[in-house]
Amino acid sequence: MRKGSVGAVRLGSLDGETLQAALVTAAQWLERRAEAINALNVFPVPDGDTGLNMSLTLASAAREAGTVEGASVGPVAKAMARGALLGSRGNSGVILAKLLGGVAEEIATCQLLDARNLTLALRAGAKAAYEALANPVEGTILTVARAAAAGAAAVSSGDIIEVLEAAHRSAQVAVAETPDLLPVLKQASVVDAGGEGFRILLEGLLFHLRGDTLPEGASGPATWADLSSVHQGDGDFYGYCTEILIQGRGLDAAAIRQQVSALGSSVLVVGDGELIKLHVHTPRPGAILDFATDLGELVKVKIDNMQIQHEEFAARASTSGLASREPALKREPGTSLVAVTSGNGVARVFESLGVTVVDGGSTMNPSVEDIGRAIEAARRSDVLVLPNNPNVILAAEEAARLVPDRAVRVIPTRNVAQGVAAALALSPEADAAANVAGCCAASARTHCIEMTRAARSATLSGIDIGAGECFGLLDGEPAAADRGFRAVLDRSLQKLSTNTLEIATVYVGADGTAEEADDLKQCLEENRGVEVEIVSGGQPNYPYIISLE
Repeated sequence: MRKGSVGAVRLGSLDGETLQAALVTAAQWLERRAEAINALNVFPVPDGDTGLNMSLTLASAAREAGTVEGASVGPVAKAMARGALLGSRGNSGVILAKLLGGVAEEIATCQLLDARNLTLALRAGAKAAYEALANPVEGTILTVARAAAAGAAAVSSGDIIEVLEAAHRSAQVAVAETPDLLPVLKQASVVDAGGEGFRILLEGLLFHLRGDTLPEGASGPATWADLSSVHQGDGDFYGYCTEILIQGRGLDAAAIRQQVSALGSSVLVVGDGELIKLHVHTPRPGAILDFATDLGELVKVKIDNMQIQHEEFAARASTSGLASREPALKREPGTSLVAVTSGNGVARVFESLGVTVVDGGSTMNPSVEDIGRAIEAARRSDVLVLPNNPNVILAAEEAARLVPDRAVRVIPTRNVAQGVAAALALSPEADAAANVAGCCAASARTHCIEMTRAARSATLSGIDIGAGECFGLLDGEPAAADRGFRAVLDRSLQKLSTNTLEIATVYVGADGTAEEADDLKQCLEENRGVEVEIVSGGQPNYPYIISLE
């Protein structure tokens, strides 16, 4: 690295160790900006998680890259791609992993990375991201990645920093233009969150390569990822994934979040004054348990050693899949189900149907590795995966590809209602191929109304939504906004064309009440004459989810 006559930093090439360090800085910067990216959620609901998903995906990439010894760029890039894939969460994380995979493939044989190879790698990354999607949409991270690659290619310079700066400038312009390419962004008055996340990643790389200090400023309240130990070589430590459901009085989610942030990373605290769900990655789960015990009663505790789990899973993994191997246990013929769920009550519903549950969904999407481990643990030879969230479908599909010795299919369920319907339609003794059609048909016949309170004002599909108003989605599309949930339900039902409904289930979330649930039950009975069941779901963010069959 050298400086020119005007003091600008110049860099003709970089080695593997510099790439490792730059990835750590980029991951730290993306983590600090995660909450700002989350706020770019199109729907005004408090479950935007693009920033969190991209941050955790890049942190996994940086962590894995940091385990490689030696100064050659190629092996570092390969490890980066593997870490990104296994750690990818949500659609944005999977697309980022695909992009990094394309970059790694392009520079796989490089000992040093120069400006020309960087330009080619950015182009290869954008191409890989586009090819990963059956229906790529412009105005997203795809557009921004392609623009960044084009910006890099337009610079006739042998300097890596100049090329990366050109890519970043082009990414900035592309992000600003995303609302012009995707009407839903313009309608919501936001830019694309994934595209902004990729721009911030490039900016983080530049901070490191120019020797700049990251701007000060605490991360948002959703997470605080401590990346100080990302580059530890063979001693890399993943810690314990600790999840606790706490029941008490006067619980303060913001205060709990702040205190737990000093004890671990990837902190998530959701709930209200009486029921809090706490998630943290920590090297000291005992300290978290002591802290939680002082707050109230521990309703549920789950602790997983991520280091052991990762080593077992990654030992069989490559950038393209898992090596075939004999299963540790003899599997029964037929089909098992794996479902992604959010909320203890919802999980119990699936478990009562014999489903293996992966904790996740809104706010905390599971990683590809999380879903892959659940698939491997399933006791029957074939497996169907129920994502139950549109933002988990890509990760589920990637996890299925990582287990080539099993017949694994993904049923693209988009909510808990579709997931339960699919689970009820399963014939466990039949193979996956025989089950797919029936499970898909059952989920397609099921309608779902998800209700929450708007986190901000917005206008979507001609519906004016005020901050704090009750807001409903019918089958994933904006349906109604009003001062009360019963009015939202009533207006949402009016938009439902079918008259053949027989059963409704009201899943009461962490912020719901028994009294309000009874009011919604009465509304359903009066409007549609259906039989109504109320289930304590415990799901975050959505006080009420209603399944209609």
